[in-house]
Amino acid sequence: MKNLKLTKSFFGGLLLSSLMLSSCSNDDDANGVDPVDPAPVEFTVVLNEVQYASEDLVEIFNSGTTTADLSDYWLCLGPGTYVRIGTLTPQSGSITNLEAGDYVVLPYTMPDTSAGLGLYSTNEFGSSDAIEDFVQWGEGGSAREDVAVAAGIWTAGEFVPTVTNPNNSIVFDGEGNGAANWGETTTVTLGEDNVLTVPEQVRSVVINEVQYGNRDLVELYNNGDVSVDLSSYWLCLGPGTYVQIGNVTPESGEIELAPGEFLVLPYSMPDDEGGLGLYSENQFANPDAIMDFVQWGAGGSARENVAVAAGIWTAGEFVPTVRLDSYSIEYDGEGDSASDWAEEVNPSLGEANDVVAPTTTFNVTISNVINYLNVHTFTERIRTGETPTRGPLNQDGDQYQISFKAVPGTKFTPVTMMGNSNDWYLAPEDLAGIDLFPNGQALNGVDIASELVLYDLGTEADNDPSNFPPAGPNTGPEDANPLVRLVDRGGVRGDFYLTAILDYVAGDGTEAGTFTLTITAIRTPDTNQPPSSQNGFVVTPGIVVLHTLPEPLFTLGEEDRGVGLEGIAEDGNPDALFDWFNETGTNGAPLRLASSLSQLSPGLVYAFNTDSDPFFAQGGTLNPESGLEQLAEDGDNAAAVAYFESLGLPVSASVEDANVGPGGSLTFTIEVPQGQNYKLGIGTMLVETNDWFISYNNNGVALFDESGAPFSGTSESDESYLFDAGTEVDQPVGFGPDQAPRQLNPNTGAADGNTAIRRVSALEDVQFGKGVIDNGPGVVYLEDPRGGYNIVRIDIQPQ
Repeated sequence: MKNLKLTKSFFGGLLLSSLMLSSCSNDDDANGVDPVDPAPVEFTVVLNEVQYASEDLVEIFNSGTTTADLSDYWLCLGPGTYVRIGTLTPQSGSITNLEAGDYVVLPYTMPDTSAGLGLYSTNEFGSSDAIEDFVQWGEGGSAREDVAVAAGIWTAGEFVPTVTNPNNSIVFDGEGNGAANWGETTTVTLGEDNVLTVPEQVRSVVINEVQYGNRDLVELYNNGDVSVDLSSYWLCLGPGTYVQIGNVTPESGEIELAPGEFLVLPYSMPDDEGGLGLYSENQFANPDAIMDFVQWGAGGSARENVAVAAGIWTAGEFVPTVRLDSYSIEYDGEGDSASDWAEEVNPSLGEANDVVAPTTTFNVTISNVINYLNVHTFTERIRTGETPTRGPLNQDGDQYQISFKAVPGTKFTPVTMMGNSNDWYLAPEDLAGIDLFPNGQALNGVDIASELVLYDLGTEADNDPSNFPPAGPNTGPEDANPLVRLVDRGGVRGDFYLTAILDYVAGDGTEAGTFTLTITAIRTPDTNQPPSSQNGFVVTPGIVVLHTLPEPLFTLGEEDRGVGLEGIAEDGNPDALFDWFNETGTNGAPLRLASSLSQLSPGLVYAFNTDSDPFFAQGGTLNPESGLEQLAEDGDNAAAVAYFESLGLPVSASVEDANVGPGGSLTFTIEVPQGQNYKLGIGTMLVETNDWFISYNNNGVALFDESGAPFSGTSESDESYLFDAGTEVDQPVGFGPDQAPRQLNPNTGAADGNTAIRRVSALEDVQFGKGVIDNGPGVVYLEDPRGGYNIVRIDIQPQ
């Protein structure tokens, strides 16, 4: 015990005699309160003990020889934070009659971690003449430090360390004017002589976080006051399952663990239930050796009884098993029971448990890119009295005739060369194509020739009959103007040269109806006149493209795309263009032709950091809580979004709440924590099916690389596939009565006998007659070199 009844030096004490005080004049003063002259008596008082972290009490000691009246003295922490002592009700002692050697204890709210407290004789808080004593804790630079320094009663930047226990106080040793004259005591003696009892340094390491699922990591935290060498410590799950920490290579941190630091160790643990003990030595049954313990999944693990005997666990208690293997369990820093632990969605291994990970926001776009649906050529000339043969229509009455299947939503672009030109061709004036089902009704008995106009492809110089077909492929000189353009024929349209009649026969309800196109030449060249582009019109073999999006073959004002249209426009040969459309990828599936015409339902994107996708497992059966059935059968994303929200994982529903057709997109914005190995998952229904949906494979798409940089672009679209949810019997695409566009109520189809979630490896096209499309992996990305169903493109862009 120290007797603190010592008088401070002239600069540190409160020696007062007939002081003349000026009025308050700045923002640091107690605004609106006139300075108060102290009584013209001499006395010495000091700040003697401060308990700021729990009780908010200040002890002032009269170390002088005369009685003190502190009514007009002030306590001040900084601008706007002060109090006149005379307005306070003391906890003990007297404000107006503080005898020499006595104490007054005053209530005054103070910060718990850092502050500077000044005792003033007047309310001129910026005046070094008015400040009589000062103490600062937690850190330097508090609001009144400079005043105390100017008064010579404190040293700039010095501070008393923050108390290690909120119940402790800081006490003055009775001598000097610096932080070294103050110390933390565990013996609080407010109103009595100070007793300095130095807190014992705490040697304490706890198990702070455990991720026993997909990473097998244990985080230890030094919550004591001294460094601890953990090399001789042990982790133990039970007999035969233990490891000495010195033999483990840390994931992060140092085995010589400093106070306030973390150590993350790899250690294989059971995924469902276990009990983990931290031991100071390898006496695993000794309660004196076990330092900490946590148990999950079930009670009764091998070391539970040791922890119970040590008083650090309650028998039978356990932390519930985490719902996903990416989660951890975290300690709240207080207590020794299972209730002090909780599941954490985003582990903070190596950091404080309450740290919030920074996030990146991604914009995700799933585009419906279904376009080319089928392609047909017309090459066989039909002439009365002759066997059909490949060739041009160069006599009036000559015909081409082809048949093809199509469904509503299909656009139709026929192309044929003007055979008596260098590179002119007929095609629809509307570059979006001709709607085969205007207003929902099929074109039947309709001549569409008037919708065709003449174009110049810009690949060969014009008006050179020597290079008209059949001069040979690609023989003429290049056109000086390489851009596709309209040919001015004075308003003449396709119906001046030919008829092009579409007839339609409806299907039987299980497949599409059939169109027949008959092209008849009606203005062929006069053979008595020399060949020229002004002498009639030779109709050549050509092509019919069934599509959904505009400009399927060319764009006005741009150069030819170089995929085969030149063969038609210059030579009347559609073979190269036909082959381009029908090219297949490495798996034998189409590179360009879409499997089906369908909308995409409203969907969702979500992020996960489990080993596999929590939405579904390929080869597994549907989780009824996931919302996948509602999405895959009915295009309803609400239940799936709610499922991911319940897991605490990032999720976003599409902005669009209605189906999107070809050319449309589903758009999403999703915020994802950094540093957690998050991957992106997606889900949307292929609407013209019973229970097929598009998603990434079960690994998802990594949103951040090893350096933490966010992914951007469309390249990971090749990870998307078409899946069968295994919940409803499959019917022909686009014609099933139990499919969402035609069913009377949701969830009305018969149950699938095969309940496994699987990729759609083959699809029979009954909409456009392409037959069975074999696509083993179920690829849906339009630009995938393997070939596939050519349905989507997925763009991921960080903000």
